Amino acid sequence: MGQRRRRRRPERYYFPDDVTEEDVEAENTEMMNESQVVAAATALRALGRTVTTTVAVADVPKGGPSDGKLAKDDTVLSVDGTPTTDTASVREAVQKRQPGEQVSLRVRRDGAERTVTVRSADSEGRAVIGVLLRTEYDLPVDVTLNTGQVGGPSAGLMFSLAIYDALTPGELTGGKKIAGTGTIEDDGSVGPISGIRQKMSGAHAAGARFFLSPAEDCADAVGHVPDGMTLLRVTTFTEARTAVEGIAENDISGLPTCG
Repeated sequence: MGQRRRRRRPERYYFPDDVTEEDVEAENTEMMNESQVVAAATALRALGRTVTTTVAVADVPKGGPSDGKLAKDDTVLSVDGTPTTDTASVREAVQKRQPGEQVSLRVRRDGAERTVTVRSADSEGRAVIGVLLRTEYDLPVDVTLNTGQVGGPSAGLMFSLAIYDALTPGELTGGKKIAGTGTIEDDGSVGPISGIRQKMSGAHAAGARFFLSPAEDCADAVGHVPDGMTLLRVTTFTEARTAVEGIAENDISGLPTCG
């Protein structure tokens, strides 16, 4: 039986003055767990496996347009009759409305379906319903990663490559020591991280001579690449996989680099 996993995707993260180090550590752990779920979904989709998704309510801010209408853990089935399977589809459906117009949502709560109507609010000229959403993934296989001391979402890309490697014959890297960083998004795109210079340095010290960098981090990395290390630019999981395959075959000609 596969896994039913949740991923919480807030628009913004912030840490007030009273947030403790333990709170931040717990948040990093949650983000890392989320990145593992998306990494698994990305790898499985690349292998042609079906990964189904649903969208659920993660939080309903007090005083917002959905307060008293939607509830935490509601599954959003459709918006104005348009089926929704992820947070983007909900946002797109809501923003077809003008601010102030009513939005009709079909939701499942405690096993029963119901229709909820919310008057949208105005956010920079766009209609919003004022909820925090999460995408839930139904993975067709169980995936467990031994992450050691890794925390946060920055290992998402490498998680996805590791899972893909584990589920395919042979060794994806061809025995080469390859490092990298970057978040992984539901659409397979690779996002930027912080501290790429330190990550490159640590990888070089560990023996890696190839490093996969999110395209958006190239500017910060150029000029600080350790001697003997090749920095390859990637924007998607597919590009990263192609880069690893090229390294394994001793042919990196044509692969994009950071400068």
